[in-house]
Amino acid sequence: MISVNPGLAQVEVGESAVSLVEGDIGRLSYRGVAIEELVEWSFTKVVHLVLTGELASKKVLKEFEDALFNARILTTAEVEMVGLLTRMTHVHPMQVLQSMTPALETSDAQSTFPMFDADLAHGLVIAAKIPNLIALLRNLRARQWSGDTQSLTKRVAEDYDNNNLNAIFLHHLRSSDSARELPSGHLEAFTASQILQIEHSFNASAFAARVVASTLSPVANVLAAAFGTLHGRLHGGADQAALQTALRVGRPECAAKFVDKCLQNGDKVMGMGHREYKVVDPRAIFLKNCARELSRGTEHQNSFETLEAIEARFTERMQEQGKALHANLEFYKGIVYSVLGLSPDYFTTGFSMARVYGYLAHFQESRVKNVLIRPGVKYVGKAVKSL
Repeated sequence: MISVNPGLAQVEVGESAVSLVEGDIGRLSYRGVAIEELVEWSFTKVVHLVLTGELASKKVLKEFEDALFNARILTTAEVEMVGLLTRMTHVHPMQVLQSMTPALETSDAQSTFPMFDADLAHGLVIAAKIPNLIALLRNLRARQWSGDTQSLTKRVAEDYDNNNLNAIFLHHLRSSDSARELPSGHLEAFTASQILQIEHSFNASAFAARVVASTLSPVANVLAAAFGTLHGRLHGGADQAALQTALRVGRPECAAKFVDKCLQNGDKVMGMGHREYKVVDPRAIFLKNCARELSRGTEHQNSFETLEAIEARFTERMQEQGKALHANLEFYKGIVYSVLGLSPDYFTTGFSMARVYGYLAHFQESRVKNVLIRPGVKYVGKAVKSL
């Protein structure tokens, strides 16, 4: 008889060559390259590796970067749609992203990305537009949109000194009178954090993407389903929840009492522990150091120190119980994003800007030998009555 594993824990449901999570030793690699090396690369170089499994030449990489840059501009209709959704203030930015994804214009995808097949090309146009979509939504809401989007969308279409989409996004988060040069270390920190988030094997949202892809649904629908899954508090939304926890706790000296109360009541401390890692999440090590450096001397330093105190107490209590649970990627990421100019409700959209490329890699891989995903289930309902 087949046993039931809630959450498919330890159940291998497919094969993949995209990334490898080695939780017992705390190692993550994309296409055979460890993340400790990848964070030294450019973002597009890593993306190209994840998508193709090949190390791009300078010529190929330049063509890929140029294609992403050219595909990023939102159409007038798309800007108007974001404007309408802006007024629906009860709709979370991730829900706006999920709603907008299937509606984004991708008719020029094949000519923009001639180096890839049609499905991937359409997906890459969507991926390239996401930073502009997020920046537009954020800027419109921050200024309480009144219907005139012309001045607010000018910066979203504006070109900067290079075609680095991450740099352009960070510029969009700044006020119109800000200097064109980004603060020291900001672009490097954002680029590295995004590289760390591109891919993570069969995580919940990537698996959701593969389920939808197996039905032969369009790539836009696949991405929309993945974004909806990423929004969950137990998945991509943990970064927002972790920072909100720090703000609620208030001060480092209150951390121990908070953790003890959570454990007593059986409440989850968001951002602590990871199902895959039995040792420290290697991504969390980098982001903790990054958060410490970026927050030093800023209004966010107290939040960082509060999170650090929460982590210390939680780790101590787990050790008392013979458990090894540590901070994961999400725990300190909110500090990094906050310093860079993102508010908590936009954290997961920032995550989506990177993880979308992992979804596309899984989409491509699953289509090679497509099989409709239809798992079995153990029925535990009432028995059928005899007539």
